Amino acid sequence: MLKFGQKVAVLRSCESITYTICLSMLGDEAAACEAAKRVLAELFQDPEFWKREEPQRQSYIMRQCFGFCMIPKGGMRQEAASSCVS
Repeated sequence: MLKFGQKVAVLRSCESITYTICLSMLGDEAAACEAAKRVLAELFQDPEFWKREEPQRQSYIMRQCFGFCMIPKGGMRQEAASSCVS
């Protein structure tokens, strides 16, 4: 298990690709910055991300960015929406 500082270092190396992916999907710098922050925070807590080797992480990041960037404004992520249904 990686320690806090090690996780932060790995995520710092992913910042630019995460932002670039979000920017290409959203086309707005401010929105891309916010989406990238949310993706990185999510990745920090995501055990699936940390199980992957370096080459596999970029495609995982792309999927996460897609999930955050392609949600309609004011919408919920699929996981959050499904937990609201009883």
